[in-house]
Amino acid sequence: MRAHFYAIVNQHAGNYRGYKIWQQIQEHMIGMNVRLSVLLSAYPGAPEDLAYDLASSLPDKESDVVVLAFGGDGTLHEVLNGLIEAKRQYPLPLAYIPTGSGNDFARGAGLKSASHWKQGLSDLLRTTHSQPINIGSYQLQDNQPKRFFMNSFGIGFDGSVLKRANQSSYKNLLNHIGLGAISYLIAAVFTIFKTKGFPAKIQGLDLTKSYAKAYLMIVTNHPYFGGGIKVAPDAKLHENNLKFVLFQRHHLFQIIIDMLAIIFGGFQYHMKAVDNALLTHDFTIEVNSRQTAQVDGKSIDQENYQVHFSRSSYPFWLPETINKKR
Repeated sequence: MRAHFYAIVNQHAGNYRGYKIWQQIQEHMIGMNVRLSVLLSAYPGAPEDLAYDLASSLPDKESDVVVLAFGGDGTLHEVLNGLIEAKRQYPLPLAYIPTGSGNDFARGAGLKSASHWKQGLSDLLRTTHSQPINIGSYQLQDNQPKRFFMNSFGIGFDGSVLKRANQSSYKNLLNHIGLGAISYLIAAVFTIFKTKGFPAKIQGLDLTKSYAKAYLMIVTNHPYFGGGIKVAPDAKLHENNLKFVLFQRHHLFQIIIDMLAIIFGGFQYHMKAVDNALLTHDFTIEVNSRQTAQVDGKSIDQENYQVHFSRSSYPFWLPETINKKR
């Protein structure tokens, strides 16, 4: 099938560095006579609105349309939710060119970064059909709508790190020189010394357990968070489960060892302070204290959490050779 790409472009991705790359990609695609329509985001949340409007306006039948998200994990998150919100019987496949700071979904899927866009675009244009990719869904409260994530939902340390990094001045500077992922490591160093444990509970058919001093609790769809930190080495996009990983706080030195284990070793599952499980059924996480959370790199602050999780899938336009390895 010769795809017609509808590109939803975040002009602000990577401190505008991404948009400069997009201009090169667009010129290249036009030169190759690729069928391309471009939708530019003009305000926060615009990618989700553009995706919803596009999916709602096109005939709900099989077609050659592929939605191409261009930006960071936040842009992909918004486009995914906009497409799902349209509730199509024939969902529009979703392709992705990563140009953000963290680009964790790209790492999990094995996609080329924007700095290697020619190879990534070549892989994209050789793709002939979509593949179902496992995604997670979450509902913050019973009266709130269900939302979806392709990376992770975390409460505690990771949420605080992402919030600090996103609010920092050094992130823009590092984005400008293509080193945005380092901003998360810097934020992690500052956050370690303020990290406190909190009571938490997970309840479901696969696992029911309470924790007295959790400090990092994450539900993830692939190994990475925070710009490439391998928090769940065995998580895979093509498996129909979600990975639960929880770190318990004992003392500051132990937290430092935990972080070193994640960054350099990936052997955290062997540590007593770490609990993990593969979850195939719906489950609920409860935290009855004010904590910072994150979903696909976006911060959430609430007085407490009672989050309901389940699994789903969505058709992604990913190179098949990459998919089989993930």
